[in-house]
Amino acid sequence: MVDPQIVYVDDSGTDGRSRIAAAAFCVSTVEKWSAFERRWRNISVNAGFKHFHMTEFAACKQEKPCRQCIDGKTALAEHPWRRWTTKKRRNVLDHLLGAVVDHVEYGVGIAHTKQDYEEHVKNSPARVVAGEPIGDEHFTYAVQRCGGELSKWRAAQGIDTPMKFVFDLTSKKEKDEIAKVFFGAASNRPQFDQNGLEQWFIPVGVFYESRKSVVQLLAADILAWVTATIRARETFRQGETLEMFQVAYKFADTEHIKMGGTPKSSLMDWEKGILDGAKTKR
Repeated sequence: MVDPQIVYVDDSGTDGRSRIAAAAFCVSTVEKWSAFERRWRNISVNAGFKHFHMTEFAACKQEKPCRQCIDGKTALAEHPWRRWTTKKRRNVLDHLLGAVVDHVEYGVGIAHTKQDYEEHVKNSPARVVAGEPIGDEHFTYAVQRCGGELSKWRAAQGIDTPMKFVFDLTSKKEKDEIAKVFFGAASNRPQFDQNGLEQWFIPVGVFYESRKSVVQLLAADILAWVTATIRARETFRQGETLEMFQVAYKFADTEHIKMGGTPKSSLMDWEKGILDGAKTKR
C-alpha cells in the first residue's frame, strides 16, 4: 500500500477577539515528516524550549513581556524566549523556518476577515440557495479554501495518493462542522470535476492532536499565524511586524509555501453569482 500524504492543519483567529480567521495546510510524506520532527526537536533542545506556539513567541519579548507572563499565568518554563536576545530569537526562528521549508512539500495559508464572511456568506440570503454546505465557523471556510488550493496542487503534480489529515485540538462543535462541511461535501458531487480537480477528499484518517506532542502541527501553526498577521496588518494595521517579516520573507522565497487571503470582493462576487443564479431559475 502506498504511504499516504499527511496534511497537518492549524488555525488562527478562533478566539472571539480576533477580527481575522485563517487556516493553513502543510503537506508532506511520512518520511519527510519524520525528518522534520527529528530536526525540530534537535533545535528545541539546543535553544532551550520544550513547547512552541508562534503567537506566544511573537507576543513575548525581553523588552516587552506578554500579558500572561506579566500576570503570572506563564513562567520562563513556558516562555523561555522572554529572556532571549533579539539575535537569538531571530536565529532560532530562522532554524525552525528552515525545517519547515526543507521538509514540507506543499503549504498553503488563507485568511479572511470575519466581518466579510458574516456579511456575504454566513448571514447572506445566498446561503439559503447556494446548494452547498456552508459552515457557521469562520475557520471552516478557511479550511475549505485551503482544500481547494490543495486540490489544484495535487492535480498539477499528478498526485493521487491517499491522505491523512491531522488537526490541532478543537471543540466538538468545530469537529462536527469540519466533518459535515469539509469532508461531508461529497454527498451530491463526483470526487473529481471535469478538469481533474478533487472536489472533496477521501481521507484514510482524520485525527485531532495537541501541538505540544505532535510538533508537525507547528509547521501549520507558523504558516497560519503569518497568513493571519499579514491580513491583519493589511486590513487593520494590527499585529506583530518583526517576526511577520522574517517568516513571510522566508516562505515567499520558496515555490511551495503560499500565503494568501480571500478579499471582500471575492466574497461579494460569490454572493452575487449565487443570488443571480437563483433569480434565473425562477
